[in-house]
Amino acid sequence: MIAQRIQEYIHSGDLYKAKELMSELEDNSYLVKEVEIYTMKAAIAVAENKLHEAEELLLKGLLIDSEYIDVLFNLGYVYKLRNNLIQSNYFFEKALDVTRDNALINAIEQFIEDNRYLNSLTEKPLVSIIVLAYNKLDYTKLCIESILKYTLDISYELILVNNGSTDGTREYFDSLPSVKPLHLMKNVGVTNGFNEGMRVAEGKYTACVCNDFIFTPRWLENLLICIESDERIGYVSPGASMISNLQQINGEYNNLEEMLQFAERYNHSDPRKWEERVRLLPCVLMVRTELLKQIDYYDPRFYYGEFADDDISFRIRRAGYKLIYCKDTFTYHFGSVTVRDDQVNNNSLNVSRDIFIDKYNLDSWTDAVMNIGLLKEFSVKLSCTNASILGVNTRCGSNPLQLKNMLREKGILDTCITNYCLDHKYLQDIITVSDDYIQGDIENIDIELKNQKFDYIIFEYDSNNLNNHPLIIAQLSSKLNHGGQLALILKHPQFDKNNISKDIERIQISGMTYYYCNVAATNNSSGVELEIILRRDV
Repeated sequence: MIAQRIQEYIHSGDLYKAKELMSELEDNSYLVKEVEIYTMKAAIAVAENKLHEAEELLLKGLLIDSEYIDVLFNLGYVYKLRNNLIQSNYFFEKALDVTRDNALINAIEQFIEDNRYLNSLTEKPLVSIIVLAYNKLDYTKLCIESILKYTLDISYELILVNNGSTDGTREYFDSLPSVKPLHLMKNVGVTNGFNEGMRVAEGKYTACVCNDFIFTPRWLENLLICIESDERIGYVSPGASMISNLQQINGEYNNLEEMLQFAERYNHSDPRKWEERVRLLPCVLMVRTELLKQIDYYDPRFYYGEFADDDISFRIRRAGYKLIYCKDTFTYHFGSVTVRDDQVNNNSLNVSRDIFIDKYNLDSWTDAVMNIGLLKEFSVKLSCTNASILGVNTRCGSNPLQLKNMLREKGILDTCITNYCLDHKYLQDIITVSDDYIQGDIENIDIELKNQKFDYIIFEYDSNNLNNHPLIIAQLSSKLNHGGQLALILKHPQFDKNNISKDIERIQISGMTYYYCNVAATNNSSGVELEIILRRDV
């Protein structure tokens, strides 16, 4: 067999012949499973000391078959070579779950033991976990107990920031062994409280959490797997039981015990469930510590905490890093215990929103949101392996980016986003979430895009301006591949049945088929949006 000969050449060090046979095997890929091709190519990469390339190949194989023993074992070995011991043991343990080969079991167990020993010699922790608490001691105890119980085989330090509490929080923190308590003289606000903890963090990563969360099996392990998978990822956060920004994960349970049983079943690392976002809400703010120093932590102007998360998301993205929502990880949130009182007493939500708008000349509630209802109506060809997306006037780019996430979860991994930006104020953010971008006028869109074709187009525009550009819909439809789809989001300042009907009539394009039409209320305004999806049939 060709595959066996390739392995023999790799073991003998004859990589030239191994590569020759590898090319022959790829030309006759029906001879072996696709996942096996990735495994053998990765083995060649390891032999050439191209460990990052080997990792990428094996992760692609993992997406095809998450229980393929060679992929799991070799990922463990590659991460060991890269001194990424947490991820190494994660995949070795996954390999133990699926293999019945006694010799392999013994080898894997020895690797795991070696990794644990090496990890114990680390002078600095891998992660600095910072818990911020202001009173609410009962919640704080549940939070910390869950961290201690479910943060296993990971080198971490626990920094406990007492934000001027008066209810016994100080005494509780001081009673805990092997922690770093930090007692502030008074309540300095959410952002300043976290900043005090961040400044003493020594880990490679810093994970900030509020005391109104309960953490769950593999919560930190999964976040580490994600953030260490790509050096361009700067900030990761899991989902939760009660959270906005489309980060809520729903489960069936009636009490905390059942909730933890649900989390045990749910929390398994799955790269297809990693979603790149324009902004994240931090069930956990897990960021590279050096990056936090670079951007100078939270902006203290967001004293109450609201919109501080939007702000730090924008600054991390603009520094060249990705934000990833780890939808494969569930945590439990009681719901704004830390900031609820300020929302009631100080109108903190609106105050903080105004600070954000003043700082960026953007409103994250309208400029960085996604239309998940419309995106779900796209028809996805599961037989495709790649896709091209064009966003036109999509503000900060959330809708094209979320469409890419949805395609990834369905197995379409090779996706390219081009954004056509009409308003310069969005350009800095559009660049961060685009493979290609163009800044131009709507009149020149046909010229600027030239002969480019796309599988999906998302066009967001004001209905009142559509009259001035009667050809734009036809021009965009001409940029679609056969079977491609065009989604329109046309903003109306108010509900007017006649104007909406006129829009629907003018969008009747030859060769295009309607298959979705909806009128929806807009976010935080009195207007409505006409949502339409067309498919190109000719």
